[in-house]
Amino acid sequence: MYDQLTIVAAVANDISASAAKLTALDEWNTVARDALPTHVRIWLGMMFLNNLAALAFVWRRVAARWVFGGFLVSHVLVIGGYWGSGTPILAGQVSLFHIIFWTPGIVALVVKRSEMRPWSAYSVWATLVFVFYAGSMSIDIRDAAVFLTHILSS
Repeated sequence: MYDQLTIVAAVANDISASAAKLTALDEWNTVARDALPTHVRIWLGMMFLNNLAALAFVWRRVAARWVFGGFLVSHVLVIGGYWGSGTPILAGQVSLFHIIFWTPGIVALVVKRSEMRPWSAYSVWATLVFVFYAGSMSIDIRDAAVFLTHILSS
């Protein structure tokens, strides 16, 4: 188990370092995402699919509802903000939405952890949520702070 966590931490650290080339005040758009290294785009794609996989559990698991709801709301706000107003969405703004809307899902998974049975589809999915969110939050916390500092000082 310790070896697996070490590998996950190393991968998350590498993803974080590679994604850091996109700063918090850069636009988060197709051009920016396409410029990310391939392994970061794969990480983002796998995280997206894992979030969608919450749909397999939403009918029977409260925590999955929170995870999917946070994922949905954060994406609707980003898409609505970009398409709805034409205002550029900044990477730090996306990070802030992740922190605000993904945290309740993580809390729900911790609170409802007794529902997880070893090696069940649900526990594997929940573990992947933790891995992806930890990797994402390693970037999001810093970028959200930069974004908020920028907004408050403007």
